[in-house]
Amino acid sequence: MKLGNRWKHEALIAGILMAGICASCGPSEQGSPTGPPFRPVGTVEDVMHDVVYPHAEVVWDSVGTIITVEGTNEIRPGNEDEWMRVMQSAYTLAEAGNLLMMDGRARDTEDWMAYANGLIDAAIQVMEAADRRDDQGVFDTGGELYVACTACHEQYWEKPPSAMRP
Repeated sequence: MKLGNRWKHEALIAGILMAGICASCGPSEQGSPTGPPFRPVGTVEDVMHDVVYPHAEVVWDSVGTIITVEGTNEIRPGNEDEWMRVMQSAYTLAEAGNLLMMDGRARDTEDWMAYANGLIDAAIQVMEAADRRDDQGVFDTGGELYVACTACHEQYWEKPPSAMRP
C-alpha cells in the first residue's frame, strides 16, 4: 500500500468511526429527542455491496492454505501494510454493523439488531487477532465473521447474488 493510499484509508476509517461514535451517543439535553440528524445515503444493499462485502473479502482472503497437485501455498499477511489492511477492514466491518442498525436501514428491532451486533463482535475479534499478528486467529475469527453474515442472510436476504448490482 502506498503511503498516500494509506492516509486515504485511515481517513475513511476515521470518518466511519466518527459516524459510529455519534450514532452510539444518546440525545443531549439540548439536542433533538430523536438523536442526530443522520442522512443515510445508501440502501442496505449498497452498504452490503460497497462496504461489507469488499472488506469481508479482505479478511477472508488474508489467511488460508491452498493445496494443489503442484504443492501447498500458505497465504498470510507478509508485512505491516498487509496486517494494517486486515485491521482496517475489520474496523470498517465493525462500523458497518452500526450503519446497518440506523433508522431507515434496520429491518426490525430484534433479530436484525442481534445480527448487526454479531457482525460487530466478529469484526472486533478479527481486529484483535490482526493486532496480535495472529494469522491462525484471523483465520478462526474470519470463520466467526462468516457465521455472523450467513445467519443474517438466511433470514433477511431476499435476492440471490446474481440479482444484486453488477
